[in-house]
Amino acid sequence: MTDALVQYILRKYERSDIFKEKRTSSLISTASEKRTSHGRDGILQAALQLFSRRGYDATSIDDIRRAAGFKSKASLYTHFKSKEEIATALLQEIIEQEDQVVMQAYHLADPEPLHRFLAMGKAFITWILSHPQESSFCLLRVQQEALIQGKLAYMGERPLSSDLVLLKLIQELRQAYPVRHIADAALLTMLLGIVSRAGIDQTAFGAQDQETRVRHILEVCMGVLFREPVPLPE
Repeated sequence: MTDALVQYILRKYERSDIFKEKRTSSLISTASEKRTSHGRDGILQAALQLFSRRGYDATSIDDIRRAAGFKSKASLYTHFKSKEEIATALLQEIIEQEDQVVMQAYHLADPEPLHRFLAMGKAFITWILSHPQESSFCLLRVQQEALIQGKLAYMGERPLSSDLVLLKLIQELRQAYPVRHIADAALLTMLLGIVSRAGIDQTAFGAQDQETRVRHILEVCMGVLFREPVPLPE
């Protein structure tokens, strides 16, 4: 990761219309697609529901075709050629949606590194807790790809904007805060793992509201990031 790459990403997201150009949710259909399930987003929505209920291996492309309202495989194949292609596209849609939300939090936060890191953390945790199906599918797929490829998204050829910025913020935090003497990428992996697992095991929190859950998860993450207690800004 280079400073030049991070600066390019930040300049890209600082364009005034950047968030207007992207859809608020990658999985929300357009007006025409809502009138028929025969659109690309309809396929992805059907796949997400089936993968969540049955699991990836127990879902066939014919199941997805029927759930999305296609009468034949040929019509579905105009959008996707296989179940794997559908799953890959779904993963990309979810990751891009989450990345957009986290980057928006970065730009709305106080520029001090800890404020920005906390803002991004809160946005990520809130998104994970609010999108249990998407986050569960994403976690399983990312873990599977990591085992096959031997690296996670931010170590690959097309790293997420938010992952690169979080790594840069960890470097900046080391200048003024007692960040643990652990490699930046390893710290980020542990933090993302904590949040992702908490999103899957939400019943463990009992009757706590989402705001309380977000705060507790963030407190655990800060305990991992710092080797000494650090007062968190309000």
